[in-house]
Amino acid sequence: MNLPPPRSTLAPPPWHAELALRFSQLDGATRLTENRHRGPLRVQKPLYPKGRDTCETLLLHPPGGIAGGDALDIGVQVDEGAHALLSTPGAAKWYRSAGRAAMQRIALHVAAAATLEWLPQEAILFDGADAVQALDLHLARGSATLGWDIVQLGRTAAGDDWPTGRFRQSLNIARDGHPVFAERADLRADDPARHSLTGLAGYPVMGMLWAASPRLAAAPEAALEAVRAAIGAGAGLHEAGNWVQAPLCTAATWLPAPAELLLVRALGCDSEPLRALLESAWSALRPLALGHAAYRPRIWAT
Repeated sequence: MNLPPPRSTLAPPPWHAELALRFSQLDGATRLTENRHRGPLRVQKPLYPKGRDTCETLLLHPPGGIAGGDALDIGVQVDEGAHALLSTPGAAKWYRSAGRAAMQRIALHVAAAATLEWLPQEAILFDGADAVQALDLHLARGSATLGWDIVQLGRTAAGDDWPTGRFRQSLNIARDGHPVFAERADLRADDPARHSLTGLAGYPVMGMLWAASPRLAAAPEAALEAVRAAIGAGAGLHEAGNWVQAPLCTAATWLPAPAELLLVRALGCDSEPLRALLESAWSALRPLALGHAAYRPRIWAT
């Protein structure tokens, strides 16, 4: 008779979760008008620390990590005139996959004259993680957005340099239904690109900030100057023919029409200073891109 393996060796069942949010402007305030969820994805009560026009919302994933076989789908719609700022209470953890890939799909839709700030904390890939992350950003004409994505390969504080695993990522940005920017990554733990000067150059943390708005499109050079001053030099150097790592390696670029995107890229040795750098870039860009003074969102202090 064939017996099943002991219970302790069975992989836990995967989580399949969905979250659909809609933000609308009603009576001069941005309100969360739709909040549908299935499985372990939630939001906390909307916050208004700087007035009713901007709604801060914290995305919650109660299991605390993403394991092999999990599939998370997040959809956000920001209607005309609304302004939503979304973040997370802590780092997203991608656990060992045990032979099953884990996936997170994010679809963000920003209507004309609407604003979305997408500012999650970093994602940390544990040894053996097989992670697939896809983010699709749909911008209507006249919309505005500021967002970032930060990924850390391994638990650097624990000496884990991510010896095994795979990370696949895609970022697609469309404007008025037309693709204007696309980026793909397919990185294995043993990929030479991790240590190549044309790849990650040995850095375990990578991040990118994107910004788009009619205000930026009208004065891109001023925005570039401001953000470069905010992030500083921070670049790796060559000394006597050898590559020497600096704590952070950064660059800022303006992509002209049809993209009209400002991109800030960063590589780092640790996620905390890299996130602080992107926060500095966000602070410099927020008044220029959105017409609002920068402040540290209350939800980052939870």
